[in-house]
Amino acid sequence: MRIEIRGNADFRKALRRFAPDLNKQLVKELGSALRPIAAQAKGFAPADSMVLSGWRNRSFNEGFFPTYSQSTVKANIGFKSSPSKVNSRGYSSAVTIYNNSRAGAIYEGAGRKNPQGQPWVGSKGAAGHRYSHSPNPKAGQQFIESMPPLVSSLKGRGRLIFRAWAENKGKTEGAVMTALSKAEQELIKRSRSGMLGKAA
Repeated sequence: MRIEIRGNADFRKALRRFAPDLNKQLVKELGSALRPIAAQAKGFAPADSMVLSGWRNRSFNEGFFPTYSQSTVKANIGFKSSPSKVNSRGYSSAVTIYNNSRAGAIYEGAGRKNPQGQPWVGSKGAAGHRYSHSPNPKAGQQFIESMPPLVSSLKGRGRLIFRAWAENKGKTEGAVMTALSKAEQELIKRSRSGMLGKAA
């Protein structure tokens, strides 16, 4: 799961090639804006003892459902200040805040599509991850009800990065856009005055 702020990949490429000092400063400013979001999101990850006992990490596990480990979830929440590749629609992300572990993604978004849990089919029902095969028909509902409510933000609903984004109230996005705009204006200024360095 991730939160993305769109940006101009060509601008970032030009910045790296012709004004590496500006790029270094931009990366520093973007990191200062994004780091608090990632840190707050990590703080929302519950301790192992606070999740359902059947979901906790254990030394021997044969199930397909990933077990929960606070340390793993926190280690896989972070940010990326470099732009993504341009997608098929011509867009790229200037920065990304990510929640990359499977257990973290489950905690983040459980209940968004199915508030009562995945459809229960039991052990002999249809195969696939879209169904619950638990012996307990209400396992999915009980699993979701054990978690805090989903928090809505302009980027989506969740309990970790999306909750942090909602509580930030747009400050980070504003700081990111300001840093990008400032770097772009300085690049244009240097270009017009002939002060750009040569491409590497």
